[in-house]
Amino acid sequence: MKANNGRSGGQNYGELMFYERAAKILETLEQRKGSIKALTVGNSNLDPQEKPLMYALICQTLKYASVLAEIVNANPSVKDEKLGRRLELLLAHDLLFSKSGLRRKGANPKLNKAVSRHQSSLKAQLNKLRTDRNVESNEDLIPQHLQDEDTWTFRYARVNLLNTTIDKVKQQLSEDNYEEVAASREDMRSALSKRTRKYAHDPDLEDVLVFPPGTELHKSQLYRTASIILQDKASCIPAHVLRPPPGSHVIDACAAPGNKTSHMASIMNNQGKIFAFDKDRRRLSTLVNLTDKAKCKIIEAKCADFLEVDPQDPTYADVEYMLLDPSCSGSGIVNRLDMLVDSYIAMVNGSNEKKPEVNQERLQSLAEFQAAVILHAMQFPKVKRISYSTCSVHEEENEAVVAQVLASQNAFTLAPADQVIPSWPRRGLQTAGLSAEQAASLVRTLPEDGTNGFFVACFVRDASASFNVTPRKRKELQTTASVPADANAGNKKPKNKGKYSESRKKKSAAEEPAKSANTRERQTKSPLKVALSAKHKGKKRPKRKSSVVGT
Repeated sequence: MKANNGRSGGQNYGELMFYERAAKILETLEQRKGSIKALTVGNSNLDPQEKPLMYALICQTLKYASVLAEIVNANPSVKDEKLGRRLELLLAHDLLFSKSGLRRKGANPKLNKAVSRHQSSLKAQLNKLRTDRNVESNEDLIPQHLQDEDTWTFRYARVNLLNTTIDKVKQQLSEDNYEEVAASREDMRSALSKRTRKYAHDPDLEDVLVFPPGTELHKSQLYRTASIILQDKASCIPAHVLRPPPGSHVIDACAAPGNKTSHMASIMNNQGKIFAFDKDRRRLSTLVNLTDKAKCKIIEAKCADFLEVDPQDPTYADVEYMLLDPSCSGSGIVNRLDMLVDSYIAMVNGSNEKKPEVNQERLQSLAEFQAAVILHAMQFPKVKRISYSTCSVHEEENEAVVAQVLASQNAFTLAPADQVIPSWPRRGLQTAGLSAEQAASLVRTLPEDGTNGFFVACFVRDASASFNVTPRKRKELQTTASVPADANAGNKKPKNKGKYSESRKKKSAAEEPAKSANTRERQTKSPLKVALSAKHKGKKRPKRKSSVVGT
């Protein structure tokens, strides 16, 4: 028989039956036109009850893809059914590896029958493969790089101290049959192996608990009541480095989706004020929902571009702390689902596909934007402590930005290493413009540490110096191009519909004379603000990176 293999042509996506829809999803993944989650659990064309089943089928088929291909290719009679590669893999997976076998509800019975008549020969080939490779379980057939625990990050849970205590969380975990183990950083891998109900108290961050990779906590009572927040350890470092005391005023400049914002509220015990900025209304709405669920009471969400906020505005006169996590390349994010897709595409293409090269022009543009955000934050008159972070592993966005900012002004220096998670061993790189002491004040994390790749720096004000940008830096800010919107197409996000873009659209040529006069007036007050306005005039700003669990 001949199937359409998920190529629907003029047929509606929703009209395809279960395995055919799954084949269409595989085709879309091969074209890198979506992520696994977006095409399954986030797919509006799928029935809600079908979404988790489709997600599981796609993930497991990708994981076993090379094994399934070897089994199917060794059975020419299956090829004679003319199912096509994707349906062959999907149907063979459920026939061989699914406990419930081939799905009947919503599935095409002709497809099920086509593969079922070869069940004996397929199972015989599976047994032969296990014997040839001298393994006992099917899981041992999975390629090593997809089962290697060193490529998996731990599951981290931050205790929401606005809602509970660490002792209460541990008590609930005990009731849920989780065992706490004492483990050093070096022993964490062996102590928290996959598929064990164990956890450890993080050795560096007192409000973070560590679970084995892949631990499912979304259905737990602790998660549903916001007693724990699922947030990667690296993403928890900025708020701990900033450490705003209760009662202080804080700005979170690029705040959505809000995990770091709620973390600061937890550290501040809901006392004081946090101004949370994001120029994307949709992302800001996510922040409001997330922080409300976490019982944060001191957050004032603002749909605005932080670079357009006036540092002299009396509203922010008492702001002493700033958390900056601006747009970045996202190169440090570890995603096991992406690994599955990459491995599958490499198999389909004969391992010849090259990963996209790093876009150096985009990195440089991002770095200029990141430096501009930091320098703008330093203009707020009472600010005395600033944390700067990225989920990037690139030196251009990390140490190079820090060196650039330090060379551009003399009011802020780096906080000493003993104030920046001193127990964490991996520190910054000593690059041009940074001393060994300065590099030791910076924090880096890498996937091999069991976290996402991350970078954190902390700037502190020198009370004896006044803020002033060097003439050379001011000239650079006036002439540097903003981040190209089309660079690194894989990082594209939906067009911004926030306040910034809307206000730009409303500008007309008739306003230009008045704007010029206003610019001359402001120049005597804030040279850097004018420079930043000139830099971005008529150009698109870098788009905010998308949310990932734990950012």
